Amino acid sequence: MTIRRVLALAALGLLALSACGEDDGGGRDALQGSRPGGSIRIGTVGPDEYDPVLYQTIPAAQALQPVYTGLLTFRHVEGAAGAHVVPGLAEKVPEPTDGGKSYEFRLRDGLKYSDGSPVRASDFENTIKRLLKLAGPYSSFLTGIVGAAEFQENGDFGADIPGIETNNRTGEIRITLTEPDTKLEFALAEPYTAPTPAAKSPPRSLNKEPPPGVGPYKIEVVDPNREFVLTRNRHFDVPGIPKGNLDKITGVVMDSIPRMTQDVIKGELDFMTEDPAGDLLPLVRQRYQDRFREDPNPPNTYYFFLNVTIPPFDSQLAREAVNYALDSRALVRVFGGRLQPSCNFLPPGVVGYEELDCKYGDPNGGADLEKARELVERSGYEGEEVTVWTSSGDPWEAIGDYYRDVLAQIGFEARMKALDQQLFFELTGLRRTKAQTGFTSWLQDFPHPGDFFEPLLGADALKAEPTLNNGFVNDPHIEEALDALRGEDPERAAGEWAELDDYVVNEKAYVAPYGNEKTSTFFSERMDFENCSGVHPVWKNDWILFCLKE
Repeated sequence: MTIRRVLALAALGLLALSACGEDDGGGRDALQGSRPGGSIRIGTVGPDEYDPVLYQTIPAAQALQPVYTGLLTFRHVEGAAGAHVVPGLAEKVPEPTDGGKSYEFRLRDGLKYSDGSPVRASDFENTIKRLLKLAGPYSSFLTGIVGAAEFQENGDFGADIPGIETNNRTGEIRITLTEPDTKLEFALAEPYTAPTPAAKSPPRSLNKEPPPGVGPYKIEVVDPNREFVLTRNRHFDVPGIPKGNLDKITGVVMDSIPRMTQDVIKGELDFMTEDPAGDLLPLVRQRYQDRFREDPNPPNTYYFFLNVTIPPFDSQLAREAVNYALDSRALVRVFGGRLQPSCNFLPPGVVGYEELDCKYGDPNGGADLEKARELVERSGYEGEEVTVWTSSGDPWEAIGDYYRDVLAQIGFEARMKALDQQLFFELTGLRRTKAQTGFTSWLQDFPHPGDFFEPLLGADALKAEPTLNNGFVNDPHIEEALDALRGEDPERAAGEWAELDDYVVNEKAYVAPYGNEKTSTFFSERMDFENCSGVHPVWKNDWILFCLKE
């Protein structure tokens, strides 16, 4: 198989496939010791957005991917094989033509949305137009389509995108790029590019009433801040994609991670999208080993963003001071031991990762506060007021509080602002907010190094509102590197990706990385943890694979 189709996580072999995902239907006959059907309740901080073109967080992706299937999709199996791209609504994964710039798809026959309306080829173009018009966080992945950048700049939703040609009679969709881009197939496997009916998908936010999709489940948003419900989509029947094991999944939105954890322990919740933290983490590890596991996936990086456009972090000296001042050992304690210290921006398991010779010292060692204070003084920003932005809840507030203390120790007048997740990601991604610095993290969307650099440090990402590039980095050297690497086989260009990682961290200090976490899976006693934990390299956990014990 070509790298464009498979590009599995670097250095990971194909793991044994879970029985949950081997069949091409609902997976029910393959489950041993499990029963089909039933209802579960999931505790979650909630999707940041329920509109499939506007979300940006893992909790949102987990909730939306069972509802929205793209032209392509990722395999619904556990282990590294889940990173494989396979046909979704399209009949096959096409081989690109015209030197890698053209892709031709044909929709499967008889596809219907959850409301029973037929899927039309032109619906795909409408989805891409919504993504660009609304400046969705992932829109930069699609601006390489011929005419897409101009469409986004002009803002006329009625205009055409020349690089997308559709035929509703035959179901054909042709996509033409300005240059080869090995990320395209992965982007077409994500919910934000999934077709939705044009008649019910206008160019405005549909957060409270998301449009119908094609997936094993349909979604009802009872209250965006309290509850959403996934129920079976009776119109779904796509070969190769499981129909799901559960009849109903209720998402219970709450801010308190300790309460979420306690509710799973008591059986009032059956799964939690977040990781047990604080004093409850060692308790869960010790007492509930039969329904708790930790995995280094999806590959992820935790870092503090630094807004390079405003004081004090428009100064590289101030940015370097932050990197010298971080003591990842303290953050390991905040994470309850789930954090592996690192100064890399690219995490292990992603093509291009090479452990950096970090100029700021051993990530497993202590901070150099004396050097950091010297750099702050030289920057001219000693005594500057700095607000640390963080998401509310445990452990994010504890991380923000640690960072605030570090900034105070090296010469800034530091304070902290903690907001709930929805507000936090929206406000820190808006230029007018002028957020100077704060907590953030990135869990891989798809197995490609460009997934880290383009949305988080690329200039095209600045066109999104809110942007994921919350440091507002716009560096010609990064743009030249991304342009050169976009059409290259990532494995063959792994060395160049590693050089870009070194440039971002050691040469420019655009970010302040401090580690990679192991994410957790914690179930109630009712769940079939052995057969259906659904651990997935893209979704973290694939809810389609969840099932109950007999």
